[in-house]
Amino acid sequence: MNPHHDNELAAQIDRELKALPPLAAPASLAPRVLAAIAAQQRAPATRTGWQSWPLVWRVASFALLALLFSGLFLAGWQALQTSAATETASKVSEAFSLLTLAGKVMNVLGGAALALVRQLGTGFTLAITLVVIGAYAACAAIGSMYVRYAFARR
Repeated sequence: MNPHHDNELAAQIDRELKALPPLAAPASLAPRVLAAIAAQQRAPATRTGWQSWPLVWRVASFALLALLFSGLFLAGWQALQTSAATETASKVSEAFSLLTLAGKVMNVLGGAALALVRQLGTGFTLAITLVVIGAYAACAAIGSMYVRYAFARR
């Protein structure tokens, strides 16, 4: 595209738009807008949002929600004191101990890998890493080629 031509076209469009007469709003627009505003102000408080509720309703709803939350918290606390909950907690604790063991194994394997890298040297490790990355890229490229070939329109 020619930037000079684009500038000329933009200037011509600007001139044409500025030459148009201003648009007048329909006569029914203002009464409809005023009616919509009045209808919104007359809407019940329950449909306009919690902040517009009367203060008494807001305090009562907050107290009710606080009481409900406290009751649920107390019920949950009592449920955790049962033998089934204690057994479940012990099973969960065992699962987390298995995760801790897996983390320790990964830490030992990582330390062994780090010791191997230090023993072999940085250059050798870098060369092996580049060979692995190159092989991955080659596999991705060949796979992509086969997918394109398989879905090609014939």
